[in-house]
Amino acid sequence: MNALNIDFSFINAPHHSGADGVMGRCGSFPVAIPVLKNLRETVFSAIRQTLASVLAVSLLATPLISIAGSSEGQLLVSATVLKHASLQVLVQPASVHVTAADIARGYVDVPNPAQVAVQSNTPNGYLLTFESQGEFLRHTLVKGLGPDVQLGASGGGVSQRAAGRGMSKTLLDLGFRFVLSDSARQGVYAWPLRLSVAPL
Repeated sequence: MNALNIDFSFINAPHHSGADGVMGRCGSFPVAIPVLKNLRETVFSAIRQTLASVLAVSLLATPLISIAGSSEGQLLVSATVLKHASLQVLVQPASVHVTAADIARGYVDVPNPAQVAVQSNTPNGYLLTFESQGEFLRHTLVKGLGPDVQLGASGGGVSQRAAGRGMSKTLLDLGFRFVLSDSARQGVYAWPLRLSVAPL
């Protein structure tokens, strides 16, 4: 923007009184002082309006510059679902009765099945583990998990598929046949199996 330079020194130039009133001189042209004062006020008013307009435009442009320079971001949130599996024994025999007839045929069938509830949230299912603590057992047949499962003298594990998506609960009715060892004797034994579960 080009600067506006105005010389007002002529207002204070020597003057004399005449028939037409108080007169001054600018160069060689006589000018009426009241007219020059009005011109000065008009110029100053125009300068003030120009500066006010420039300032207003600057203030309006500042937010636009800030907005144009701002950037938008996206907040990504992720969550990891921990694997879970739990087991609750609802019904289970407290003991095993071994009779002379059981020893003669080599095994004993448990008349009442055990019932357990398994809760899991894994799509790959869970591992059901049987820990055997009975010295009178050679091996165990477990019924109720599809095909009969044979466990060794110390027990074993059986994998089961998930019942559905997300957290699901499954009720299992398990039957048992205990194949007796050579050391088994007639009598009452404490329940020999302990169950646990782990997610896959």
